[in-house]
Amino acid sequence: MKEDFLHYVWLYNYFDQTNLQTTTGQSIRIITNGTHNHDSGPDFSNAQINIDGIDWNGQVEIHIQSSDWLKHKHQFDINYESVILHVVWKEDKPIMNRKKVRIPCIELCDRVNPSLLDNYTNLILNKSWIACADSLHLIDKDRTMLWLNAIAIERMEQKAKLIHDEFEQLDLHWDHLFLVQLSKAFGLKVNQDAFASLAKSLKYEVIQKYAHQLKQLEALLFGQAGMLSESWKDPYAKQLTREYNFLQHKHSLQPIPLSFWKFGRLRPANFPTIRIAQLAQLLHRCPTLFSQVLEGSIDEVLHLFDDLVASDYWDTHYRFDTESKKKKKALGKSRIHLIFINCICPMLFSYGKYRQNQDYIDKAITLLETLPAESNAIVNQWASLSITPRHAIDSQALIHLKKTYCDQYKCVSCQIGHQLLTSRKK
Repeated sequence: MKEDFLHYVWLYNYFDQTNLQTTTGQSIRIITNGTHNHDSGPDFSNAQINIDGIDWNGQVEIHIQSSDWLKHKHQFDINYESVILHVVWKEDKPIMNRKKVRIPCIELCDRVNPSLLDNYTNLILNKSWIACADSLHLIDKDRTMLWLNAIAIERMEQKAKLIHDEFEQLDLHWDHLFLVQLSKAFGLKVNQDAFASLAKSLKYEVIQKYAHQLKQLEALLFGQAGMLSESWKDPYAKQLTREYNFLQHKHSLQPIPLSFWKFGRLRPANFPTIRIAQLAQLLHRCPTLFSQVLEGSIDEVLHLFDDLVASDYWDTHYRFDTESKKKKKALGKSRIHLIFINCICPMLFSYGKYRQNQDYIDKAITLLETLPAESNAIVNQWASLSITPRHAIDSQALIHLKKTYCDQYKCVSCQIGHQLLTSRKK
C-alpha cells in the first residue's frame, strides 16, 4: 500500500464512520476533512474535527503506520504542531507532539471496504503499459474526455511555470525568451540545449539589427554556433565566415563550442545546419515574431510558418562543403505543428498568466484545439487502447497523463483510476 491510497480514502470519505473513535476511545465526528496539501507540510489543512464534543480546527497528517511520523522527523518540524488528528492504517506506536501531548489517532485498517483495497492493489501491482490497460473498457468515455481537458491545462500550467522560471533566472525580456523557446523547438530533443545556448549567446538587439539582412543574420547564427571556419572551400561558407569575423569583432561575440551540436542518428533533414538556416529565414521574414504571435488572429498565427525554406545554398547541401542531391529544405507540416505545441502555445499561455490576460490563455488553448493530434509512441499506444485524441490538446493531455500519473502509479489522483476504483466498490 502507498500513502496516497489513504489520502484518497480520507479525501472522499471512503471508510466506515460508524462509531468513529480514536485509538484511545475518544469519539470522533468529521465536520470537514480539510484541503488536500500537495506541497510540504501536513497532508490536509483547515480540517474541522469534533473530538469528544470539542470542535478543533487544524491539520490532519496521514501515514501507513503511526511510527512513520518519527521516520519522517515530523517531531522536529514546527509546521506539524497544529496537527489535530493523525490518520493511519495501523497505529504501531503512540505519537506525541512537541509539547509531549499524545496526538489523537484513528486507524482505518478495519474501516475500509476490502474490495476498494483489492481494486487499488490490483492497479498498483499491474505491470501493463498502464495499470488500468485491461479495464479501460469499463470507464465512462465522456467523463474521461472532460478529465483530459483538465489534464491538458495542468500540462500547460507546468510548461508556463518552467518558462516563467527561465524568464526570471535569465533576466530576459519576453522577445528574447521567445527566441530561446523557439530555438529549442527547432532543435528537437537531440539539439534543443545547443539551440538554447545559441539563442542565449546573442543579445536580442543584435539579432534585430541584422534581421533584415539575411546573409548577415545567417553569418551571425552559424558563427555563434561555432560552425564557421576559415578552412571552408564553398564561396557561401567563405562569405559567411568573413561576415561573421567582422560581426564578432564589432559586437565582441563569443561562439558556443562546436562540440555542443549532434548530427549522429539524425535524418539529414533534421541536421542542425538545416534547422539554423530555416530559423534564420523565419527571423528574417518575421523580425517581430512574438508580437505577431500575440497580436495576430488564430488564422494569421497559423500561417506564419507557411513555405519556410532554407536559403538556396542548402538546396544542394546538408553540411558545409558537402554537396548532396538537389532538394528544397522546407520545414515540414509535422515539424511546424510541434513548434506550435512546444513553443508558440506554451509561450502564449505563460505570457497570459504573467500579464493576467485571459485572452492570451484562451488563444493558446484554441490553437491547440486547431492543431492535429501528435503521432508518437505514447499517443499511439493510447489509441490502441481506444483512447484516441481528437486534436493536439488531447494528445498533450495523454502524454502528461502517462508521464505524470500512470508512470508514477498515481491512480488515486486520476479520474480514470477513480472511476475504476469506485465503480467496482461494494
